[in-house]
Amino acid sequence: MMGSTFAILASCAAAIVLAFHFEADVPRGDVIHHHSLEPPFIHDWWQDGVPHWDIGGDAVVTNDYIRLTPQRQSRFGWIWNTQANDNHYWEAKIRFFARSKNSPGADGLAFWYVEHPHKSKEPGPLFGMPSNFKGFGVIIDSYDNDHLRDGPTVALIENQKGQDRVWDTDRDLQGTAKFRCVFDFRNTDKHDPVELNVAYYNRKVKVHIKSRRQHTETFCGEYVMEEGLPMAGYFGLTATTGHVTDNHDVVSMYVRTLGQPIGDPQIPIATAAKFDHGADQKEKEFWKEGNAQSSGSERASGTPPPA
Repeated sequence: MMGSTFAILASCAAAIVLAFHFEADVPRGDVIHHHSLEPPFIHDWWQDGVPHWDIGGDAVVTNDYIRLTPQRQSRFGWIWNTQANDNHYWEAKIRFFARSKNSPGADGLAFWYVEHPHKSKEPGPLFGMPSNFKGFGVIIDSYDNDHLRDGPTVALIENQKGQDRVWDTDRDLQGTAKFRCVFDFRNTDKHDPVELNVAYYNRKVKVHIKSRRQHTETFCGEYVMEEGLPMAGYFGLTATTGHVTDNHDVVSMYVRTLGQPIGDPQIPIATAAKFDHGADQKEKEFWKEGNAQSSGSERASGTPPPA
């Protein structure tokens, strides 16, 4: 009996290690700049905002961070990649703050990979997104709606068919999330942004979240998609506030490719949207030569985001 119990515990421990490190032996590519966000966000050569991203709602761009919502009631902000994803497998690392002097704060923010970005002044019910989104989202939820004292939480929701579904936000997505975990991401030190890691590989989505200075890291969960995610979807971030508020600030987001799984046939990329790297570089060089007007009125002071 003792031997069988030990074997079960050993296999469980091995499963946990595998869950945490399934990507460890998978080759990672370089940062894909046209899918990433990296400060400084305001460039002399770019008059319309952040290269390759659309920004709307109550979101505001500074050189050091993008504030999706200010610490004010009933606000909604978003930022969407204008370049369709051209990689079959990928990893995204998002560094952010959710901070205010309120206790508790709300509502939260979300990372999305969807077929159709929601660029509107009117927020949907899912942290700004409509209920019939097509793709998946990682919901970073500050407010404990059901008062079970199990928040703040991080949850994965998926809607590959794009159906108009009812999401149980009153119970913090307990009945509709594919997995959830508890992680206190609010009010970290001003030099300690929280890091969310979302990896998609071989039909699996895995989510980690951590705070470096607090030396805390949580493996939130994994979910195997019934159908593989299509390329040509869009990365985005949204945030909302309600009666209770937080500043929701994105410090950076880096997207990398994840390597080809062993034994898989070569994946055709003809259906992916092609990004013209040569034209992009020429445009950058053109504006760097002084052909753009400076947008100095939009510059930030360079200070860390305040609470």
